[in-house]
Amino acid sequence: MFDFLIVAAFGVLGLLGHVARKKKWLEWLLRLIIFGFFSAESFTYSNRGPDLIFNQWASNILLGMAVATLLLLFIPIRKLYSVFFTGLDCVFSGQVFRQIVKKTNSWPEFFQSQKIFVPSSIPHMIGLFVYISTFFYLSSSTDPNTFEFPALPIPIPLPLAQLFSYNGLGLILLSFCGVGIFVTRPPKESCARLGWVKPTKAQIGVGIGLILFSFLYDYCWSVFTHHLGGQDLASKLSSYNAGTFSVVGGFAPSVVLALATALCAGIGEETLIRGALQPVFGIFPAALLHGMLHGQFAHAPIFIVQVTIWSTCMGIVRRYTNTTTTIIGHSGFNFLTTFLFAFNP
Repeated sequence: MFDFLIVAAFGVLGLLGHVARKKKWLEWLLRLIIFGFFSAESFTYSNRGPDLIFNQWASNILLGMAVATLLLLFIPIRKLYSVFFTGLDCVFSGQVFRQIVKKTNSWPEFFQSQKIFVPSSIPHMIGLFVYISTFFYLSSSTDPNTFEFPALPIPIPLPLAQLFSYNGLGLILLSFCGVGIFVTRPPKESCARLGWVKPTKAQIGVGIGLILFSFLYDYCWSVFTHHLGGQDLASKLSSYNAGTFSVVGGFAPSVVLALATALCAGIGEETLIRGALQPVFGIFPAALLHGMLHGQFAHAPIFIVQVTIWSTCMGIVRRYTNTTTTIIGHSGFNFLTTFLFAFNP
């Protein structure tokens, strides 16, 4: 419930960002709110308790979050962000290589045509604030020292209420608020902005191909990490997932859990990451946040890397199709894997 409230609060900020495009006083109020977060983070850092003092990683993350929060208030810094996000996206999307080969435009015209993050946009500023806050918060709980010796937590059965409220409704609500539904965009235009469009037969085929690709990628990664750190990580992760998605009651409850996971996590995460964030920040930054959102791997960051790489591949597909296509791939993969884990814990 707490996670849902945080997501809802960010959604309200997103809508206010769109309203602020026409109300200057609201823009300054939002800037004051962001400055308030910077002040709170700075105060927390300067008055570090025993936990932060002895956890240098978390302490550094808090300082980094405070600095990044303050800097995003200044448009010259946001212009640098724009250049960085655009350049990075041109590389990951392959557009820069296309420009090198074909040279259809001059380089300034090319970068202008590929521009994603708009420095003067208040909604984009709020989006960046949400990104920074979420990324640094999740980073603070990740232990970089466990890359070589990953440690997974004790698996706890995943409640359906969490899937529907946070992964499903929460992330979708945040996405639609972020694109300004009912404020700057009507519902139909908001769906189009998020990539919720009717897929073609070819795109449905691509989505099914993504399911097969995800299985192959998962298998290759399990082989790669099989004896990382002297541990059988593949069996360890399989056991963790089985415990997380285990249910009592056999076939029917397993199907329900698999469908709930497929629809809520698949649609919710794809709508937020691929639909709302990727067009603003680019393929890789959105994928990186997607990896960090898998907080169950906070003490096994090698699996965060796994999700990030997979998410980057999904982002490239989204770049040339739509979010609906990646929803098919993500949801289909979730359904099959979750069903196997839930039915055979």
